[in-house]
Amino acid sequence: MGLSRQRPILVPVAPITWMVMSRDVSHAMPVADQPVVVAALILDVDTGLIRGLSVAEDVPGALAQAVEGALTKPAGSLPPGRPQRILTAVGLGDLVAAELGRRPGLNVMPPVDEIVPGDEAEDIFDSFVEAMAGSRQPTDPPSPAPG
Repeated sequence: MGLSRQRPILVPVAPITWMVMSRDVSHAMPVADQPVVVAALILDVDTGLIRGLSVAEDVPGALAQAVEGALTKPAGSLPPGRPQRILTAVGLGDLVAAELGRRPGLNVMPPVDEIVPGDEAEDIFDSFVEAMAGSRQPTDPPSPAPG
């Protein structure tokens, strides 16, 4: 009698790595009676999908809401989940670690590394800000500058 091949019930999940960025977007998204508007964005490093995003009056507020979204809401076809590694823009590491540390059920803090975000991550953030501000995205990429 041969062994039948069965599909595993639990499918391995790829490790989740976040890229966390934040900026003052007051110039692009003015809000009445709020002099400062800060956006926070959490990207899935492997796919570039937005796992969490938020706009608030300060960095901690924006990060809190973005982390909540990244932990509890799917990003496209990706289920929500806790990251195994976190990359942050320079200056955000401690704030992100503190916010994650406030969340229940986190037994081990993932490594948090501060880096300079790559161009692709910056482009995604720019697109998010432009979309929130109501700007239209160009349909064609910019032409090279005349040389």
